[in-house]
Amino acid sequence: MKFAQRCPKCGGFVQTKSVRKSIGLGFVEIPVAQFCLNPVCDWYQDFAETKEPEDIKEGFQLKIPSIKKPEFKTPEISKNQIIAISAIIGLIIIYALFSNLDFTGSDVDQKIQSPQSYLQNNTTLSETPNIPVPTTVSTPLAIEPKSYTVRVDVSHGFYPDVITINKSDKIIWSNEENLRPRVVLVSKNSLFEKVLMQYQDRYQFQFNRQGNYSFVLAEFPTNKEYQSKGNVIVR
Repeated sequence: MKFAQRCPKCGGFVQTKSVRKSIGLGFVEIPVAQFCLNPVCDWYQDFAETKEPEDIKEGFQLKIPSIKKPEFKTPEISKNQIIAISAIIGLIIIYALFSNLDFTGSDVDQKIQSPQSYLQNNTTLSETPNIPVPTTVSTPLAIEPKSYTVRVDVSHGFYPDVITINKSDKIIWSNEENLRPRVVLVSKNSLFEKVLMQYQDRYQFQFNRQGNYSFVLAEFPTNKEYQSKGNVIVR
């Protein structure tokens, strides 16, 4: 099994699927499968089944991330900040000095009367009418619909396999199957037609009715259903 630049069956363009493996501080990209991009051609080869030392030389890359040393900067205090801090400290000292002084005297006590005693001795206040305070009625805020992502592949099925959402929320199925070029998403409740999904394709659907809905994955092009199953519960 050799690495192909063109489809050996129809001569069309091919696409290579790879798996990322970590090695130390870096990682490598290992090709695992190839398939023809021509929709009428069914050529496909899987490198995961048999590998020889002279096979699959293309697509192997080693990447080591660069590590930057963190830079630490000491905070700088401007001249205006120093002046403001000094002014605040001065006000605190002045307030502490004046708060300890005791202004007492007989003449001052006789001449100064509290506003409450003055009003009681000289005037009578008329009762003020009670003015009703208008009340506001709060209206409930509309709840915006949310989106939830469900990852799917043939080996692990749906993740999460059961998810509970509210009415008008959306589910986004993300195809994580990189060993098979195509899989089919099937709604067991006929919410939508069968959806053909390639690797990293995404399909979303908005649920506008309450209920319990089931979904499965199927093989392309035979539509033979796999064992994987997922459920969406709409409240």
